[in-house]
Amino acid sequence: MKSIYFERNVPKILLGKLNMKICEPLVCTGLNAVKLDKRLPDLKNPPSPRYVKVRCKIAGICGTDLSFYEAKTATDMALEPFPRKHNYLGHESVGIVEEIGSEVTKVKVGDRVLLREYMFGCSTKDIVDKCENCKNGNYSICENYGVHTPVEDLELGAGMGDYYWATQDQLMVVNDADVSDDQALMVEPTAVAVRAVLRCPPKPHEKVLVLGCGTIGLGVVQTLRIVEPTCEIHVLEKIPQKAKFALGKGANKIVDTKKPYEWISKELNIPLYKGMMGNQTLVSGYDKLYDCVGTSWSFHNGLRWLKAQGDFISIGQHFNYIKFDHTPLWWKELRIHSIDSHGSVEYDGKWQYDFDIAYKWIKEGTYNIDGMITHRFPLEQYHKGFKTLVANYPDHIKTVLICSDK
Repeated sequence: MKSIYFERNVPKILLGKLNMKICEPLVCTGLNAVKLDKRLPDLKNPPSPRYVKVRCKIAGICGTDLSFYEAKTATDMALEPFPRKHNYLGHESVGIVEEIGSEVTKVKVGDRVLLREYMFGCSTKDIVDKCENCKNGNYSICENYGVHTPVEDLELGAGMGDYYWATQDQLMVVNDADVSDDQALMVEPTAVAVRAVLRCPPKPHEKVLVLGCGTIGLGVVQTLRIVEPTCEIHVLEKIPQKAKFALGKGANKIVDTKKPYEWISKELNIPLYKGMMGNQTLVSGYDKLYDCVGTSWSFHNGLRWLKAQGDFISIGQHFNYIKFDHTPLWWKELRIHSIDSHGSVEYDGKWQYDFDIAYKWIKEGTYNIDGMITHRFPLEQYHKGFKTLVANYPDHIKTVLICSDK
């Protein structure tokens, strides 16, 4: 078996951090802690009767994968103590079921499937008596996240490889002939955007700001327009081509990235205050702000661009610390909502899995993925694939690795 994973190798991680600062081209080499291992053991039998063997077709590279690739990890972050052998990459995955265990009833050989649950929840650990959060469809906040089980000692792989093993509860079947592999692939990132908006939806005619127009940011724009057509959507993106692309997905206006405070002050007709050393702030601002960047800059400034008792929805996540001025939090009594992955949300008067909502929208054409997949590379050329994210080319949105032509 071959698969791409993040190696918990301290020297390589430190070297990766150093290269990002002084010699970025070296990041896209064998010195990286993210590697394609072609010598992983092939399991002859399912790890348990509930496991399924999936042959990988295509896999998307997301911002979380990039965080591993750029070594944006910290040894003292909250997730570090949880036991795990490798972090396998490739949760945006489309594959075909090749083998099933004796107790598998939800999928069959030949099914086309998505890897719906990929983090360390009850299903990925093969825990039969699931915690309450997993039972309720919110596996990303599993209460057994750190519990060790025997399957974690096995090399199970993930979507960036030739095949992987997963329990049937981790998978979603997408056999519809009218849905392409590309459309199926985009269900996972779309589900993240769906969760972000439905966890904190805008009210009619509210003004909202979306920071970042990558895959998730564009997904948030589309979801906002679907959920509340009357809201006014502004986007802030440093690459003009991506910002203009957002207009075609439902955004109303583009914030001037060179003078965002002045632009927002004028557009929203609110006073701008300037202090020492270039310090700026606004008293009022947007009703809601969806941060799809997740940096110190976006957090620090985003809080200042909200009105009192406004909502800050944090979607862009990295595995390192951010620094920001927390004054607006208590001064404006702001609310912060954090989104990780996907789960169950309330929509149309009932609780639904956001994966199902995303799939339905894409299948029906309500949500349009046209133009969002921009680069493709064979699995063996994964360094070139990651380089598109590191370089952040003007025409780049989603890069896909081709794992199999079958």
